[in-house]
This record gives sequence, structure tokens and C-alpha cells, in this order.
Amino acid sequence: MLRTTLQGRCPACGQASVFAGAYRLKATCPSCGVRFERDPGHFLGALAVAYGLGVLAVAALALVLVLRFGLFAGLEWVLIAGAAVIVPLLYRPAKAWWLWWTWAAGFVYRDDDRLSPPS
Repeated sequence: MLRTTLQGRCPACGQASVFAGAYRLKATCPSCGVRFERDPGHFLGALAVAYGLGVLAVAALALVLVLRFGLFAGLEWVLIAGAAVIVPLLYRPAKAWWLWWTWAAGFVYRDDDRLSPPS
């Protein structure tokens, strides 16, 4: 299911796309009705994950550049430009991963699942 979610599909049913835009999620899954965001700011965790992965990616880029070319004038600008490209590219998969994780932990569910009496 994680692979399905990283492809942008619902973690609960795997059928419909969860994204309404480049980074914006739909409110609910059109196929199964799972509500994706329960609280405002819910996806700040995804931003932290994308940032952490971005830092690691820029550090790897810096290591490769320094080992290949040594310290050169303008290295900091190359790394800033790299970060400006890498972090937005990582945010969508990080948001999909965060959605999967919150679904697996039980925080993402259909509204009527929590309203029905236990059997």
C-alpha cells in the first residue's frame, strides 16, 4: 500500500488519486470516502520530512561537488539553487508518505467508521 500511496492513490482503497493539484490533497477519497486531513496543520509533519530529506540530499550534493571539484567560488549558490529545486520535488512524495503513515496509524478514516456502534 505504501507504493500505491507514493503513486498518489488513496492508502485505504488504492483506487482514486489523493491529489487535487501539485501539492494539495482532496478533502476525501472519491472512491471510499476516507477523509485525508482531520486537523489544520496536519501536514506540517510532511513538510518536516521533506525538509529533512532535502537537507540530506543537499549534503550529498555538497559532498559530491567538494570531492569532485574541491571548494570553489560559488559553491554556496549551487547548493542554494539545488535546495530550491530538491525540496519542492520531495514535498509531494513526503506528503504521500505522511498520508500513508497517518492512515496506517489510524488517524485517517471515513467519517462514518467512527460513528457506527461497535459490534
